[in-house]
Amino acid sequence: MEPSQNAQDSAWYALKVFYSKARTVQEDFRKQGYDTYLPVMIEEHFEAGELRYVEKPLVASLLFVHCPEQYLLDYKRTHDTHMLYYADLITKRPGHIPDREMKIFRIATSVASTDPDAMYLGSDTARLCTGDRVRVTDGLYKGAEGYVKRIRHARKVLVAIQGVAVVALSNIHPQYLQKIEEPSSFPA
Repeated sequence: MEPSQNAQDSAWYALKVFYSKARTVQEDFRKQGYDTYLPVMIEEHFEAGELRYVEKPLVASLLFVHCPEQYLLDYKRTHDTHMLYYADLITKRPGHIPDREMKIFRIATSVASTDPDAMYLGSDTARLCTGDRVRVTDGLYKGAEGYVKRIRHARKVLVAIQGVAVVALSNIHPQYLQKIEEPSSFPA
């Protein structure tokens, strides 16, 4: 399995990794020169009178890889017990994740990973309703785009990779949310 010399052949793919093999699979792709992203969060643990910080997966068993489709298919054939890829529902081939969608998801998950209580969106305002598409214009989540959704009586901004994962962002001041005037395709 040789890495592709043509970066244009590469795309982002989501993998479901089994049996705590995420770091192993991630390292396999990195050794071949491919970018990977494992969304993680930092948890505080107080044990034996000592505070420790432990890195844990933000979404269990989820790993993203940026590689050519053929490399992914070859890897799957030789490492079938380690992982599966999220497939396109029509073609049944590995589902490509657009670079822009992946960039936004990485922004959202990297900031959310340090804020496990990030649930509060802000006070209700008439200008934003459930289902509205929004862009974050400033703050920690600047550049993220998603949809407004009510969860546990509070409004969140949902950032999604279609068919793979959704992250709910909170603690975003309403002044930093800009409504994007596009028809909403996200379920309310």
